[in-house]
Amino acid sequence: MKHEHAALKGWGHLTLVAWLALLWCSCRQPAPTATVTPKSLTSRQVAVLNGLRDEINSIYGFENGRPRINRGPCGRFAKAFFEEWNNRFDQKVTIAFVMMPDARDGVGCDHVLIKLPDGSYFDGGGGVMSAATLLQLFSPDDRIEDTVDFDLALLDKRSYGLNRFYRLCPNYSDAVTARIIEKHLALLPPD
Repeated sequence: MKHEHAALKGWGHLTLVAWLALLWCSCRQPAPTATVTPKSLTSRQVAVLNGLRDEINSIYGFENGRPRINRGPCGRFAKAFFEEWNNRFDQKVTIAFVMMPDARDGVGCDHVLIKLPDGSYFDGGGGVMSAATLLQLFSPDDRIEDTVDFDLALLDKRSYGLNRFYRLCPNYSDAVTARIIEKHLALLPPD
């Protein structure tokens, strides 16, 4: 009986140690990861981005009332903006596409632009706009397709080739566009 009592006492200590270990481990759970909720753009940020739009339009001009930058080189503009913004700021932008309901041409993309961290959209010819405003510029059946990860092959395909001549924007230049983007994004404070 004395031997039996010692065995039970040993199990009691083991149970107590196991219970304390479980309690200690359950109290040390990692804190939930904080998610960063994007802030709305400030009026200053909108003004800077729309100033970028104005300079782009002053360089490349318009064709039948529509910004030439959006008449071919919109994919190259979006890529340059994407790279410069994401190199400068913690809150990232993504590429977005305005897609036609059918792809008669095998691609089906009407426009390439940027989705800003707050959920609004931006392109070099139209500036900052909401999704509803963006869709009003296109066919009623068009839809916006946002990307999650950058995909150069998809961007190239939906831009109908990134390295081509733009008949409706013949003076397009990657170097000029990059300088304008850099100049205007430098006016925004780091986040």
